[in-house]
Amino acid sequence: MVDVFSILLNGALISAVYALIAIGFALIFGVGNVLNLAHGALLMIGAYAFLYTSSLLTPFGGLVAAIVVAAVVSTAIYYGIVRYIEENMTSVFLVTMMLALILEEIMIFQFSNEPTILEPIVSGSAIIFGNRVRYNQMFAFVVSWIALVAVWYYVTETQRGRAILALSMSERGAKFTGVNIGRVKVETWLIAGGLAGLGGVFLGSTIQTSPTMWLNPLVIAFIIVVVGGLGSIKGSIVGAYLIGYLETIAIEIGGPEMRSIGALLVLIGILLFMPEGLYGRELLEGAGE
Repeated sequence: MVDVFSILLNGALISAVYALIAIGFALIFGVGNVLNLAHGALLMIGAYAFLYTSSLLTPFGGLVAAIVVAAVVSTAIYYGIVRYIEENMTSVFLVTMMLALILEEIMIFQFSNEPTILEPIVSGSAIIFGNRVRYNQMFAFVVSWIALVAVWYYVTETQRGRAILALSMSERGAKFTGVNIGRVKVETWLIAGGLAGLGGVFLGSTIQTSPTMWLNPLVIAFIIVVVGGLGSIKGSIVGAYLIGYLETIAIEIGGPEMRSIGALLVLIGILLFMPEGLYGRELLEGAGE
């Protein structure tokens, strides 16, 4: 018998983390039309930064360190490499993939290839509608939504945030209004990296942490932003909940091996009938030039 409450609870918890991961991916694409394949590796960096620092500090201190480290690495990737090749989508695609693989090898060398579960930030659990839910999962849900609301507010209500929105619409138009294009792109990579680090800690503490943990979240983030609309924050949140609940239902009915079936079917349907995504927009001629 399908446990409806289990689906509602687990779907809500994992979808919030998926949204956190996908928004950073969407922001970078929206601002620079860049598919950052190193985004998944930033989750891994965040998880391992937490693993290392939480033993030296506290779990909360480790969480802050993970966000900072992932944000710094993300900014370094853009400032040190991507900004020189961002006009060539193929080069960015290949370089960011190679960077992800290099970071994976570094983590294997430093921490080994054995998977581990991160220490929970908040210990304990509660029974909700007959389902045991760990406090750490609820903490991840709440903090993810705080981060999502903060990003939404920053982009829509602040001057610096609206510069990100302006650049995502048209680089030419943003230049005409006095937007510092370079600064906005660096800020976007910084924000995306911080969100990835936060998401990596939550995934690493609820599922597992390993040097190869970056690939599946990267695929999920890509599916979510395609479904929601490339570059759309609202679309990323809606897409995350759609994919999160489809995964949860598939696992509840068919087991873990059926996890990705629903998401892939939705992706195919979107590509066939709504290639711009649920909340996507058609690029204006000349946008991004």
